[in-house]
Amino acid sequence: MTAFVLFLTSCEKETEGVSKETEFAVLTMSGPRYASIVKGGTFTDPGVTAKEGETELDVSVSGEIDSQVPGTYDIVYTAVNQDGYPGSLTRTVAVLPSAEMAGVDISGTYAYGPAAGSSQISKLAPGFYLTTNVYSPASAMPAYIITVDGINLTLPLSSLSPYGPLKGTGTLSAAGALVYKVDVLNYGIVGSTRTWKKN
Repeated sequence: MTAFVLFLTSCEKETEGVSKETEFAVLTMSGPRYASIVKGGTFTDPGVTAKEGETELDVSVSGEIDSQVPGTYDIVYTAVNQDGYPGSLTRTVAVLPSAEMAGVDISGTYAYGPAAGSSQISKLAPGFYLTTNVYSPASAMPAYIITVDGINLTLPLSSLSPYGPLKGTGTLSAAGALVYKVDVLNYGIVGSTRTWKKN
């Protein structure tokens, strides 16, 4: 079982000229930080626990997964300490259009075609990936990728990029040519072609 733990150090809080220390909530995630399910399936949440020192705290959960709509969904867990300071963790779940085919793994390092630069694609869960950049070395834009066949890629709507929300599609050839068509919504960019090559 994988555990993800958030630690926050104590600090001082000023209240009407009186200084006091506060101990922040420590949240511990059971299960993986990233997960995937197939369309129509069910996600069973392993949950999160929270403590302030030795005291257990209530954890509130927000976010819903629409298992009928492929894409990515965030589940946010929040706990508040006795002084009213919140702490939170986020789990991201991808809904795949179908089951991942056997042996598919597009993770690796990809070089940008027109200029020097590279991006890293990491596999988070079956059919679910994170890339450090879908755009160009000059404008790094991380994004999630969903692919079940290793050829046809979807960039589900996400806001990982400092340039705001983006989405798109892509294809990966047997020779390792990776071509994205990216929409950068805040900038009115639609279908910008970005070409990368697997090293």
